[in-house]
Amino acid sequence: MGQKPIVELSNINKSFPGVKALSDISVDFYPGEVHVLLGENGAGKSTLIKIISGVYQTDSGSLKVNGEEVRFMNTREGLAHGISVIHQELSVIPDLTVAENIFLGREPKIRGTNLIDKKAMNQKTQEILDSIGVKINAKAMIRRLNNADRQMVEIARAVSQDSSLVIMDEPTSSLSNKEVDALFTVINKLKTNNVAVIYISHRLKEITAIGDRISILRDGQLIKTALLSEISEDDMITLMVGRQMTQFYYRPEKDAVKDEVVLKVENLTRSGVFEDVSFELRKGEILGVAGLIGAGRTEVMRAIFGADKLDGGKCYVFGKEVHFESPRQAIKAGIGLIPEDRRGQGLLLQKSVKENTSLASLYANSTRGVIDRKWETDVARDYIKRLHTKTPDENARTKNLSGGNQQKVVIAKWLVAKSKILIMDEPTRGIDVNAKAEIYALMKEFVENGGSIIMVSSEMPEVIGVSTRIMIMREGHVSGTLDNTNVAEKDIMKLASLNAG
Repeated sequence: MGQKPIVELSNINKSFPGVKALSDISVDFYPGEVHVLLGENGAGKSTLIKIISGVYQTDSGSLKVNGEEVRFMNTREGLAHGISVIHQELSVIPDLTVAENIFLGREPKIRGTNLIDKKAMNQKTQEILDSIGVKINAKAMIRRLNNADRQMVEIARAVSQDSSLVIMDEPTSSLSNKEVDALFTVINKLKTNNVAVIYISHRLKEITAIGDRISILRDGQLIKTALLSEISEDDMITLMVGRQMTQFYYRPEKDAVKDEVVLKVENLTRSGVFEDVSFELRKGEILGVAGLIGAGRTEVMRAIFGADKLDGGKCYVFGKEVHFESPRQAIKAGIGLIPEDRRGQGLLLQKSVKENTSLASLYANSTRGVIDRKWETDVARDYIKRLHTKTPDENARTKNLSGGNQQKVVIAKWLVAKSKILIMDEPTRGIDVNAKAEIYALMKEFVENGGSIIMVSSEMPEVIGVSTRIMIMREGHVSGTLDNTNVAEKDIMKLASLNAG
């Protein structure tokens, strides 16, 4: 390659207690190129980008930026060398405006003073947002934005820093197709400006569409680096998991679905959010819930679970009318919720894998307030094995697990609680291909053993591949329900889009 690399990694090694995270990694990242990092959760991708950006330091090996050997002790040093990161988990501050988040620590000042020039800051922010095709007001408070808009603010912040290397860790995880297209437009602009992009994603079609080169990691080792034009999706999967996958989606057998209605909602309404939502969930089925971001899917599920209040409507669980005032009441009735934001709402990150796994079952496994610790340890170990969770042991802090393995802990929590109805909101977001297949198989096993699942997903191949029926929402209303027989993505999009007839 004619150009010199912006970042060069040579023989990088990094270990944590009980885990060899990276082993002898050597790879270069070039200007004007999108370099994809692919691997299972726990393969070492996040550790690698944290070394490049200054979060972690290497145990051995060298890191060069623009030919200069460096050892960043923090992210500020990385940023000073032109390296910025868009993290998978959002880091915007809810109580600041869009402009204040984008220019945090770099606020323009009024000439001759130490006062922030808010007018200039808002104007510059609006120019950045407009340049990447994002229709957000620079003065808007972050807390009033949905997840997709918050993600676009993260992207705008990285773009504003004029970096020579931009690292994007699952940047499209909460974006609609239209917003993904807008992001790709931005990435192509970065390439034109000779910026290097490191792109981490589990979405293979997305990787193929935007990437130039790919490096595949497995168990902390670099398995292969290749041009994306020279490698197939099947080869990517085989190299990533170390074997050929014979099956990906797992849909329940038709005879698993019974006539018994386990959950029925009538005219559920929350003013300004959703209105007159009605549907039924049968024993043994996976009801997929599709729709564009902002359609109200997550909000309906939170209301059913008792996390948000309803303004009207009725809810029946196993034929009995219920009025959940809190999630605890829903859990007692046999309902579990795997939330869209697993880190913020689904886990206690400072607690161990064992403590998170048992969290929803403590009352049933305690005597006079004393937890049965042997049961807690045994059940955690059992589900670590069943779900193939990558963790040193059941006592490891949940915050130290990769995103996909954290999601497995959330799922284990509800399986241990013996929930009869599982509401799964974006259950495979940020999870690698192999782990997705494992989760689909677990979902199939759950419903074929008499459970029922509502799965909210923005990935239409997933909705079609796993669901027995598909409910589509649009602007807070149910716009249609389809039996999953030869359903195509266009059928769902027609009902989900504003122009549906």
